Amino acid sequence: MGSGVSPVDINELDEVRTIEEGFKKAYSGDQKETVEAIDKLKGFALQLIHLDANAENELDIKALIISIGDIARVSAEMKMEQVCSVSGCVLVDIALEAASQKREPVAIKALSIVGSLAMEFAGKGLGVAARSTSESLGTCGKGSSRMKMETMISLSEVYLMQVSLISIEKGLHKAGIAAIGYLGEIGIASAKQAIETSTLEAAVILEDLGNTAVSENNESYAKAVIEALENLGTEASQGGMKNVLVQIAWSLEMIRVLALDRGMKGACFAAKAALESINTAGLLDAEQNLEKIREIKEFHSVILKKS
Repeated sequence: MGSGVSPVDINELDEVRTIEEGFKKAYSGDQKETVEAIDKLKGFALQLIHLDANAENELDIKALIISIGDIARVSAEMKMEQVCSVSGCVLVDIALEAASQKREPVAIKALSIVGSLAMEFAGKGLGVAARSTSESLGTCGKGSSRMKMETMISLSEVYLMQVSLISIEKGLHKAGIAAIGYLGEIGIASAKQAIETSTLEAAVILEDLGNTAVSENNESYAKAVIEALENLGTEASQGGMKNVLVQIAWSLEMIRVLALDRGMKGACFAAKAALESINTAGLLDAEQNLEKIREIKEFHSVILKKS
């Protein structure tokens, strides 16, 4: 290095140039080269994750993560949904790799940006990007379940709840249904790992989404929630998760009663059928059920405060 520039300095210069190039290509509407820049930034971040953790290293990784998110926001303004979708996938890859290396603050930073992007895409009416980024959140939640990282599971679930609610409001049918499905899948993944708190959280959030869908007279969303709850109940039953089963039975009954009151016969029938398919008989007696429901309702209020 005749100029006295160290390899570290050269890497930092490459990162800065790539960030600048990413913004330039995004503003010019060049999808292909914007994606290439984002992939290159992902490579830099993954390299840094495997270096010794220190304050400077963490700041550098977070700067790369933030830059990918900012380039995605520019891409959203330019209606480049493919770039938006790629950004979500890239950030989740970074989040899960950081989590696997016990770099939780970095992982949570990446996940939080994916969540905020997903909500932003839905808010802007970008249905394809919102749906794809919901899938990325689902991937992150399921991956976090395998690693038993409850903070990341919880964040993934809450972000999917918000994306679903925004999608209902914006009329993004496919994105909203997808977010509900991925939320249910995280719950199932948590049940398979016997993470009761995260499984319960998924069930509580699904109940809230079901109630919202019914109050909005949106039968397709309500049925999607009922299906997700039924699938989650099946998994919880196999794992003998009594508290979760009580919650799911309660959720389905609440949705059924609301649907009946609204005259939504299809959702009412679906909820009743789901209830019949989930066998809670013999798990708890009536008094224990009432006590568990009281506990679950307290848990419900704590979860919804997160959002």
